[in-house]
Amino acid sequence: MLIAMTDYLEHSNDFSHPDLASAVDELSLWSSRFGHLLLDNLEIRRGVSLLDIGCANGFPLFELAHVFGDSSRLTGIDVWRAALKRAGFKLGFYALANVSLVEADAAQQPFHDAAFDLIVSNLGINNWANPQAVLAECFRVAKPGASLVLTTNLVGHYKEFYEVFRETLLEMKLSARLAKLETQNAHRGTRQSLSGLLRQAGWNLIKLIEDNFQMRFADGGALLNHSLTKIGFLGGWRSVVEPDEEREVFGTIERKLNETARRDGELRMTVPMLYLEARKP
Repeated sequence: MLIAMTDYLEHSNDFSHPDLASAVDELSLWSSRFGHLLLDNLEIRRGVSLLDIGCANGFPLFELAHVFGDSSRLTGIDVWRAALKRAGFKLGFYALANVSLVEADAAQQPFHDAAFDLIVSNLGINNWANPQAVLAECFRVAKPGASLVLTTNLVGHYKEFYEVFRETLLEMKLSARLAKLETQNAHRGTRQSLSGLLRQAGWNLIKLIEDNFQMRFADGGALLNHSLTKIGFLGGWRSVVEPDEEREVFGTIERKLNETARRDGELRMTVPMLYLEARKP
């Protein structure tokens, strides 16, 4: 019998530490899936002025720079200083004279009106504190006829995990925490809600593509100790319960996931994906 080990609850992220930026510099399966969705569908042409919102360590910014070539000008913007420092190192190595990096909040962009032909963001919108403000700023800095291309995961992300989380809260008489769990899940948005945000900012939708894939794990411990979980998801999950509850809650979740893995041979977590393209009138 597998014993639930909650060591992952000791983990914390220090986004100012340069080692974290270096650690996530390895392109994860997660980011690459959405990056492929973006790169497979956006229009590629010469002479483009392109802005990458939330460029972090440089994906997909540098790949786009290679694909679009030196006839285009590309800018990456992010608030994550340590990641931008890492991106700057790579920019020097690649010697891409047509790429620049800007440390700034995408909700208050330091660019002139109508500056860009194409704005992209891979997995950004779920992490923006104020999506409406960012989309409005993107609209402002976009040229007439410019395109905005976003990829993101949707509500329904890891639905198998959330079902176990709900079941655990009910069993432990913590139903008062269910509203927090639903709020945490719902921050990812739906096809309809994200489309609505774009329309409110003035964008005209021209293309929506939905797809999905599955993340596979040997058991609950593998899922909960995965670097993607600890860096990307665990903080939000922990916010659902009180600190004095989390060891028992997550230990129970892990045991339930282990039972599923023993029954089915592995764990599978569903990840719904959305490619969303819009145009400025």
